[in-house]
Amino acid sequence: MLEINVFPIEQPGGTFYYGKFKAQDLLGKLNVIRRSTNADGVQRDLTGRRTREIADYLSTADAVLPTPLVITVESAELHTDEHGFQVMQIPTREGSPWGEIIDGQHRYEGLKSAAPFHQYEVPVCIFVNLMVEDKATVFGTINSNQVKVPKSYIYDLFDYTDKNTPTKFGHDVCKTLNYDQDGPLSRRIKMLGRKLNDTEVLSQGALVDAIVPLISKNEKQDDRSARDNQPIQPDPSLPLRQLYVEGNTIVFSKIVRNYLQALKEIAGENWEKYALRSVGMKVFMRLLGYVAKRGFDEGNLSREFFHSRLSPIQAEILACTTADGTNKRAEDAAVERLTNALMGNNAAA
Repeated sequence: MLEINVFPIEQPGGTFYYGKFKAQDLLGKLNVIRRSTNADGVQRDLTGRRTREIADYLSTADAVLPTPLVITVESAELHTDEHGFQVMQIPTREGSPWGEIIDGQHRYEGLKSAAPFHQYEVPVCIFVNLMVEDKATVFGTINSNQVKVPKSYIYDLFDYTDKNTPTKFGHDVCKTLNYDQDGPLSRRIKMLGRKLNDTEVLSQGALVDAIVPLISKNEKQDDRSARDNQPIQPDPSLPLRQLYVEGNTIVFSKIVRNYLQALKEIAGENWEKYALRSVGMKVFMRLLGYVAKRGFDEGNLSREFFHSRLSPIQAEILACTTADGTNKRAEDAAVERLTNALMGNNAAA
């Protein structure tokens, strides 16, 4: 018999109970019934990538797991103890699961793979003796009514952390560029993912996603190192990474400002039509990685330097168009075309 302190929640659809378990008392004790293998299952197939992401996050020093697992048990008895607390008694059988997960299977599996899982207390929401159709209703209601929060809004919340994660670094660069009155991205960035005025056309989420590959090949590892106060390792293959390692957003922002100012002058109408689109910014920020290496070698990352590098490939820049697509395949094709032109010009020089 398993005992857990609970408190009941009364709602129009019925009564359920909140409680908590130590992770080691919960893991391996819950069943997951998937619809792909059982007609009575309500769970989707497990996504390995999502499970690994959760496990990586839960292995960081300051991770939290506030969202409860939603489970159902076949039967339970309730009584009040001498302190006035409600206690739920759940029948158990040695070696058999005593409950079933309705929602939270990825959190459950991720927690099992997290190195410090024994440090966690896990909140649970317990239903008693749900029929299959009730399980499906609860699962469907939870997952169909969620509203996805825009990336830009999430990135903006990184203002509140002092950890030098790649995302925090990218957010700080976005702020610097957006509020640089004379810069090419002045008031052009939708910091919260939606327009506050007509000049804002590029989402913060898109720009941060374009910046991070310039400074990190393993964002999750760098994020974990920053949160655990561990040193972030340099990588000579990323010429701009050292500025991230140093937390030097000012110099990084100045380099991006010089580069984008030169690009704006050369791109003409394509600045608005392509460069300030999400796919265009990803393409040209990837190109910056190639051009910046030459700039560091020459000790020159001025607007004039970038202008001299980009001017010979102006025709290729003007040929970039969203008509070729805005997906990763189109992005890769544009980057390949531009870098080939850039390398061909360097060889000629």
